[in-house]
Amino acid sequence: MHQTEKAFRAIARGGLGQIRTRGIGLLLILICMTVIVSACGKQANTNVKQAEETPASTASNEGAQTQFIKHGFGETEVPLHPKRVAVFGLEDIMLSLEAPMVYAYGFKGYYLEEQLNKLNIKLSNNTNFEPSYEQILASQPDLIIVQQYSIDQSRYEELSKIAPTIAFAPDDWRSSIVVIGKALGLEDKAQAVLKAHDEKIEQAKKAVTDAVGTDKTVVYMRPSEKDLQVFFPSFSFVYTAFGLNPDASIAEFQKETSDDWGINTSLEKLPTITADYIFAIYGGSIDTEEEVQKQLDSSAALEKLQVWKAIPAVKENHVFKVSPRHWMSSGPIAESKQMEDVVAAVTGKK
Repeated sequence: MHQTEKAFRAIARGGLGQIRTRGIGLLLILICMTVIVSACGKQANTNVKQAEETPASTASNEGAQTQFIKHGFGETEVPLHPKRVAVFGLEDIMLSLEAPMVYAYGFKGYYLEEQLNKLNIKLSNNTNFEPSYEQILASQPDLIIVQQYSIDQSRYEELSKIAPTIAFAPDDWRSSIVVIGKALGLEDKAQAVLKAHDEKIEQAKKAVTDAVGTDKTVVYMRPSEKDLQVFFPSFSFVYTAFGLNPDASIAEFQKETSDDWGINTSLEKLPTITADYIFAIYGGSIDTEEEVQKQLDSSAALEKLQVWKAIPAVKENHVFKVSPRHWMSSGPIAESKQMEDVVAAVTGKK
């Protein structure tokens, strides 16, 4: 913020000494002084008028090139309208905002890989969820945006030596996209993304409830041949966004743990699940393709168990295997893909 200063020049007037009776000379001197004072007065009035007509905000913001953004590691001064942004773990939001990325997290099988490659964005090309100092430095960013859980304080400080760095947790992408939009000068775009996303949810909900009503239940889980992981409503909008209701087993599972995301439990609990629909993932969002396939192959052994076959949704052929890539990710694109999965599964229409 620049401060405008005005300089005034003082006029020094020396003594006239002894003035003899030279009326004409004295008159001329007085006339000259009157002209000078009058001119100075007009100039001063002009300056005051100009100052009054100049808005304070214009003067104070003149030349501003940065802004302060609050984030997971504090508050950071970032450039206005950055042109080269390195991003790690928040690619979903950045693609939705059509942000100017020069580097991003991505690998073979990543759910955003195709979109990032089309934009010729340099990818990390590995599943190691830790930002590479060297790769990001090579991309010459003027701003770095990272997923908060991928770094710690020391790593944050290291990245900040390359360029201003801001970090956001993936828990609430709707709040994050607003702040990131502000940091990028894309506030209107962020609001447009949210509006369009809410409209998609309403359309998906209508499609589901038109097809099956509003009394059907659902469970979202990750089974394996050894144990079972069940996710809770705070973890996924599948329980709240489409007119489907959490299965009665969810409330019982919640009594067994203080965690709000879900529970790790045994296969012995399978018979307690009475949901009309089950969405099941195998593997994780950043597992390699080989690791995901290995988990899918193992599901064959699980599906032979009697406790599995006894589940109502299994009997009705209402168990749907969905990709952990986008079902375990956060952002408008990931949620849009989840919506498509739910509508296709429940209505039978893709």
